[in-house]
Amino acid sequence: MTHKLADQAERLRNDFSAKETKIICISGGKGGVGKSLISVNIAVEIAKRGKSVLIFDSDAGFANASILLGKTLKNTLSDYINNNLPLEKCIQKTEYGVNVISTGFDFKDWKIYQSSFSPKMVEDLFLLSKDNDYVIVDIGAGYSETIKPFYLAANDILMVTVPEPTAIVNAYTLIKALSIIGVTADLEIILNMVRDRSEVNSVESVLRKTVKSFLNRDIKEFYTIFYDEQIHESVKRQTPLVYYKENAKFSKSIQSIVEGIDSNLAPKKYGFKERLLSIFVR
Repeated sequence: MTHKLADQAERLRNDFSAKETKIICISGGKGGVGKSLISVNIAVEIAKRGKSVLIFDSDAGFANASILLGKTLKNTLSDYINNNLPLEKCIQKTEYGVNVISTGFDFKDWKIYQSSFSPKMVEDLFLLSKDNDYVIVDIGAGYSETIKPFYLAANDILMVTVPEPTAIVNAYTLIKALSIIGVTADLEIILNMVRDRSEVNSVESVLRKTVKSFLNRDIKEFYTIFYDEQIHESVKRQTPLVYYKENAKFSKSIQSIVEGIDSNLAPKKYGFKERLLSIFVR
């Protein structure tokens, strides 16, 4: 089963590469570090830049991406599994240009997902997803074997943590687990909820050194998101902060992450000659 999933993931990754679809897994070793919030805002920010985005909320039983987007789901993967509903009927469109597929937020959804996971489900999810420019996989805390194909097929893994010892240790443990199973995607760290800039250098230094020394891997990028009180209001409103307050500290950080993920998403910087041409040549 493991080799079959790995082979399948490699084949699908090559297929996605040919289609120029980018798969981004957003994960973390510990709960409560802001993975879903970051996933949703990254997706919305990418969509704002004219790209098609699908979020796969894979945290069965605890999925909340749709809640953060202010949407009530008609169907989840449970309906696809139990009721033979076509998978495309499980897609929830949102006003932000982001589509969502959810594994559900009830215990029964968790049971169905855990007991019914199969290569066929993975195949169907990937085939449905590859018409998008970006697929954001919002992953629950820790490691789950059901998500292995998505890790193996990913272009980028954004590991979210916070400046607390337990969260940092758990993030490293998950990075180690991904290395053991052969995940080769670019590894990027997001240090969330930072209150003091002095925390950043020490955490970055420790993680980079430890990952390099013990796993012989490099951390491609290290992003920082400073604590922003406006996030609480955003969650209450069930509206992504990047959508209605793009100058907020949190929004600025998300913009930097999006531009780091793909240089094609960065605003074009024009020199003097280009600016003149843009004014006079129509």
